[in-house]
Amino acid sequence: MTGPTERVRDDREWWVRPGIVLPIVGVLIILVALLSPEGTSGLGDLRLSTHLSGPSGARLIYESAARLGWRTSQRDSAPAPAAATGTTIHAVLAPSRPVTPSQAHAYLEAVREGDALLLVLEQRDALSDSLGVQHTARGGHLVPIDAQATGCSNTIDLVPPRWVDGRVHLWALRWKHGVPEERTVFAEVRYDEPPREVGESAVGIPLGKGRVVVVADPDLLRNDVVRRCIWGADVRVVRMLEWLRAGGVEARASLVVDEYHHGFGHEPTASDAVAGFLFRHPVGRTVLQIALAALILLLAAGARPLAPVDVVREERRHPLEQIDALAHAYQQVHATQTATARLLHGLRSRVERAWRPDRSRPDAQFLDDAESRAPALVGDVALVRRALQETLPDRELPELGAALRRIEQTLTPTRTG
Repeated sequence: MTGPTERVRDDREWWVRPGIVLPIVGVLIILVALLSPEGTSGLGDLRLSTHLSGPSGARLIYESAARLGWRTSQRDSAPAPAAATGTTIHAVLAPSRPVTPSQAHAYLEAVREGDALLLVLEQRDALSDSLGVQHTARGGHLVPIDAQATGCSNTIDLVPPRWVDGRVHLWALRWKHGVPEERTVFAEVRYDEPPREVGESAVGIPLGKGRVVVVADPDLLRNDVVRRCIWGADVRVVRMLEWLRAGGVEARASLVVDEYHHGFGHEPTASDAVAGFLFRHPVGRTVLQIALAALILLLAAGARPLAPVDVVREERRHPLEQIDALAHAYQQVHATQTATARLLHGLRSRVERAWRPDRSRPDAQFLDDAESRAPALVGDVALVRRALQETLPDRELPELGAALRRIEQTLTPTRTG
């Protein structure tokens, strides 16, 4: 027989013990995940927003415009511009939320009074319908310009291009009420299918005292497209802004980007703030997971509203076995009164079914009625009455049974065939 196992002492340093090191590493990983700042790179976010610096955002044109002399600002909380100043360029870049008719009216009134508008189409809304323009269902590739080959270095870009064939694929514009006669074309696309015609993808038109530039495809202004010198999208963007700056009484030196319709500052409420913290912030997501885990644990370990009840099934005895058991029980306690009452009850159930509908009367009335109907039963009725009132000796029990049988035979009507 072996003795008790002795615990081996671990003389290693604490920093090589897995039981100490692994929990410390786990805590450090959790702290780094919680405390790391969440950037706004916009990876995977397809909104053409100047708040996003990822490949699909539009931060590059916003910063470039600021370096070229425009006073740039972002309108996050106001859905539409105020009164026209004559020196402002309003940029509505492929809004994620539709522009309402009242907001479209405010934009166009500001343009007619001297402001300018840079509109990038996305979904159909009141602003595009008011201008009578939308993008085509099929697109082509961007037609190069001479400036694309000028000043571009031959550096190797390890980032793969947005399109596999290395060309810019854009939608074209489709005017619902005819192509405007007075217009300035900033970008064209050529269709690959015959007859390989050319369409317009970015066009500037005058409107009242102001100017409007309509871009069919938001891909023309994305960071990943503008940053590639060989495609020349940066040159086209600057030309559009310069054209919008000119043509007024004063130079339009302010560029205001509409970020309201991208969801920034859109109808702020307490529920939106709580939802944004719980679903978008790392700390909020951790708190939400802990709360859900605690709720599941509470449901698993908590008390039930109703305790489960085990159904007890008892085997019942056969009716004939019950009769025999009752007879033995009555015999043991000498319960002649109870036996007489049971026998009389059975007799009444058989007799009164035929000759009296009212069976709720007492036994005494039944015996009186039986005595009046058959005077020959006076002795038998008297024996039954005495058996109901007192205990009979065993020798009189057969006489009691015979008396009950004669009463039943007398009161039961005979059937005639």
